[in-house]
Amino acid sequence: MNIFFKLRLLLFGLILILFSCQKADKVQTQLIGTWERVVFNHGGAEQWIFTADNKLYVLLTLPGATSLEGTSISGDTVCVGDFTTEIVHYNHGTLLNKNIFKVPAITISGFINFKYIGNNMDFTAYNTVWQIHKVDSKVLIITTDMYNNIHGGLEQREFYKK
Repeated sequence: MNIFFKLRLLLFGLILILFSCQKADKVQTQLIGTWERVVFNHGGAEQWIFTADNKLYVLLTLPGATSLEGTSISGDTVCVGDFTTEIVHYNHGTLLNKNIFKVPAITISGFINFKYIGNNMDFTAYNTVWQIHKVDSKVLIITTDMYNNIHGGLEQREFYKK
């Protein structure tokens, strides 16, 4: 290959990396609002509400389930925590990916173990750093390899904007 072609290829790669970088402020703006979680592990509905003051509310609907006070769980706020956004090195994948790519991430804190009659939903497992794989006006996909403060397989959560 001639040197001119190699320089053009290098320039194209640098431009691609430059434009693929996101700022944490832009990501936080995209997160603000209500997101419906795609739920597979229970028959209810779960909404996450990100606010401009960095609060994160989880609203839960569990048909047939009742709270410890005996009321049905229907759109109740069961968890309130905090979130921050930042840009981090991508850490799911090969060593090459970890050193080159930066991705937006959400750090969640303050979630509790929500107990209801006969069961519980341990939201404390969400208190970690979640890397954002996709966020736009309709879809949010986040992953982590730290679940309940234990390294393990990749955990993924998917949401669509309400």
